[in-house]
Amino acid sequence: MRNLIPLYLFLALSPLAYAQSDADILGPFQFRNEVSATYDSKIEGRSDSDSDVEFVYAPTFTFTRQSGLLGVDASLGGAFGFFADHSEYNYEDFSGGVSLTYPNTPELPYTLTLSGGYSQTTRVDQFLGGRLQVDNLYVSGGLRYNVNERWGFRIGGRWAEVEYDLARSDQSTWGYNLGFIYRYSEKLDIVLGYGYSETSASVDTQDSTFSLQAEGELTPKLTGTLGVGFQFRETEFGDSSDPYVNISLDWALNERIEIVATGSIGFLTTSTGASGRRSSAGLAAATALRHDLSASVGVSYSDTSYDDFGLDRSDESLLFRAALVWQLSPAASLSASLTYEDSQSNRDFLNYDRLRFGLSGSYTF
Repeated sequence: MRNLIPLYLFLALSPLAYAQSDADILGPFQFRNEVSATYDSKIEGRSDSDSDVEFVYAPTFTFTRQSGLLGVDASLGGAFGFFADHSEYNYEDFSGGVSLTYPNTPELPYTLTLSGGYSQTTRVDQFLGGRLQVDNLYVSGGLRYNVNERWGFRIGGRWAEVEYDLARSDQSTWGYNLGFIYRYSEKLDIVLGYGYSETSASVDTQDSTFSLQAEGELTPKLTGTLGVGFQFRETEFGDSSDPYVNISLDWALNERIEIVATGSIGFLTTSTGASGRRSSAGLAAATALRHDLSASVGVSYSDTSYDDFGLDRSDESLLFRAALVWQLSPAASLSASLTYEDSQSNRDFLNYDRLRFGLSGSYTF
């Protein structure tokens, strides 16, 4: 689709955005500047939370090189947030990362990837409420090898360290994954996979996942990932097994309308180290109203339970979002977004309605 970027929905709707592909226009080095003002009716994500207006300036420097044998994506940036009435929540976040791909050509039968970085994020804690700053340091790598035109395999590994600025549970995770690939076509892979990870926190966990996934072009207009399987988690409070679901589908209905559907079932670890299970689903649509104006709407639902791990608690969240983006030029845009969240829990302080309305502008050179 021209003039329309796909929407990405995960456990909740991520920000909906529209942008033109301007790498060829602006070159491999780019400096993006974004400013925004957002009204938030529940800045702490709790029933007794105050409302406020948050102002953010987010500069990001990027470098992209996708030619020759080596592909490089690198970024360095920050986010500086200020609140009109609650200056105690002002923050300065920094992030940076690099991803390498070798060889960056389809002619060779193998591909090596290596990535790493650091990110600092200030956000609402969905488990305890309140605002917190999270530092995440990670390194990952992988190898894919096509044995012949029909068969291949891939292996990968990842290490991550997560730290919180408040008295919560810092976490360290390492893991690996294996996949046997059947190349159904040039654009579609069928992958039989296994993944294992260990997380050290206040409650240590060991996860195993067996999956069967279709990845790529499912039909000429439908692309994405469709995966099912089983997963197991072991903790000191007991073991739990669940179906594994990973769905992320992008349907290009026509040249102007795009629809994204997602669904997942998986384990999670909270900021306190507690284990839970989350099921989620989302649906969003975006349309190009004209060559420089796009609109998007979406809804998502998530259900999180902790019963299997010694905690009598369940949370539900229903979220609606709408956005408009006006592309002034390949380098500049203006946008407006509206988000409404209905949070329900058997913990009274997490029963609330949250409304967010924001305006933002960006310029890249």
